[in-house]
Formats: sequence, structure tokens, C-alpha cells
Amino acid sequence: MLLRLIFLLGLSLAIISCSKNEALYTPTEKLDPYETYKEGLSAFQNNQFFFASKKFTEAEINFTSPSASAKAAIMASFSLYAINFYSEAEENLLRYLKNYPSDKNKVYANYLLAIISYEQIGDEKHDLKPLLQAKEKIDFFLKEYPNSEYAIDLRLKKDLVTNQFAA
Repeated sequence: MLLRLIFLLGLSLAIISCSKNEALYTPTEKLDPYETYKEGLSAFQNNQFFFASKKFTEAEINFTSPSASAKAAIMASFSLYAINFYSEAEENLLRYLKNYPSDKNKVYANYLLAIISYEQIGDEKHDLKPLLQAKEKIDFFLKEYPNSEYAIDLRLKKDLVTNQFAA
């Protein structure tokens, strides 16, 4: 009996001592994604591409509409591309293609991937890998989207890549 009383007293003391009146976790206030997107667009227009990328990514997370989220993701990728953060832009575009496979800007995302690879071509005498990657991505784009508005540009770039192979 005494053992039960001590046990119950100890248990109630443990429960009372662990409870606090303050909240352990308070969720952050959700930001208006349209305002965040506008801030990103304003920064983009003022050539503050890194800040714009951050704002577009933040907007993508907060949008409830998949099409708006996809648009913010593509803008974040283009902002990174604009400041020559090629690997980050490519990673962001691959994530975009995985998360939004049926978005209307899918063609542009693939075009941007091909352009990023093309712009990383250096001196072909030192390393052929960027040249081969650019050719592969350009060929993929031209096979998948031969009649798109970006195909003309990539056909020209394919000819330039082929000429670099010949040199």
C-alpha cells in the first residue's frame, strides 16, 4: 500500500513537473506568396538575381496552386542562370522537371538545361566532357521538341558544337 502511494505520488510529481504553460512550438506565420513573388520580380528587374532567386523559391513553397509554384520555380532557376550559378540552376531545373512534369514551361526548362550545358563549354583541347554533355542535351531537346520556338537557336548551337568537335 505504501509502495503504491509512493509510486502514485512520484508519477503525479513527474507529470506536473514536465508540463509547462508555454508552447514548445509556434508555427511561423505563412507569408503571402503573391507578395513574395512580386518582391522577387522586382529584384529580378533590378538585376538582384540572387535575392530574386531566394524570393521565387520562397514563393514556390508558399503557393497552393501547382501552376503558380511551377512558375516561381522556373523563375528561381532563371535567376540563378542569370548570375552564372550553373550547377544550382541545373539542379533547380531538374527538380522542377521532376515536381512539375506536365507544366506548360517544361519546354523552356529543357531549353535552359541545354543552354546551361552549352555555355559551360570551355577549351575542347583540355576537356571534351562539357562538349559531349552540351551535344547530348541539345540532341535531346531537338528530338523531343523539334518544332518549338527554341529549336532554331539550338540547331545553330548544335552546328557550333559540331564545328568544335571537328576542330
